[in-house]
Amino acid sequence: MTILLIRTVLIYLILMIAMRMMGKRQIGELEISDLITTLLISEIASLPITDGDIPISHAIVPIIALMTFEVVTSTLVANFPKIKTLVTARPATLINNGHLCQKEMKKARISADELISELRQKEITDLSDVRYAILEQNGKISVLPRAKRKPPTAEQMKLSVEDEGLYYIMVDKGCINRHNLNLLGVSEEELKKRFISKKLSLRQIYLMMMNEKGDVKIIRKDKAST
Repeated sequence: MTILLIRTVLIYLILMIAMRMMGKRQIGELEISDLITTLLISEIASLPITDGDIPISHAIVPIIALMTFEVVTSTLVANFPKIKTLVTARPATLINNGHLCQKEMKKARISADELISELRQKEITDLSDVRYAILEQNGKISVLPRAKRKPPTAEQMKLSVEDEGLYYIMVDKGCINRHNLNLLGVSEEELKKRFISKKLSLRQIYLMMMNEKGDVKIIRKDKAST
């Protein structure tokens, strides 16, 4: 049992490293080559865990080989667009100016029900309100409504709106995020002054965020969790 546990932990760590090196894309955003690699790696990794007679090296070597192949392939695809057309599908326009592109729908094997379901999720019920609907390379459908269906922007309404910028997590469950401190150029002492001025200690903070302007938002820990 101990040997099985050690083998499982080793395979888990190897998979973590391999997936980290392959990138951060979510499962729903995987292209065909990424999905094939992921399925192969998961199958290979399970063999030494389920069968104690198979050496761990029989999983490590193929995983490293697949990881290397995936990294090299994605690098080539990123730098040479012509290669990308060979290994990935092209985006397909399913709706063009409110009209269904039946030929593209048939090629992509997308039914009208599926497409209309996607439109409903984006609060669109009338095809004529859609300028473009595009089946992307990762399998998702992008829907671009006509101008009359888009909410007005501050610029269109001639309103002056100040951009708050991104909020970064500075404290998470009482732990200071030093990476984000460096990103915003804030010292630890300066950060502490912010919550001390609100009569809070570090361990009382559940979440503290700060944007580029220096605006701070703090959520205290529930009393039950302190």
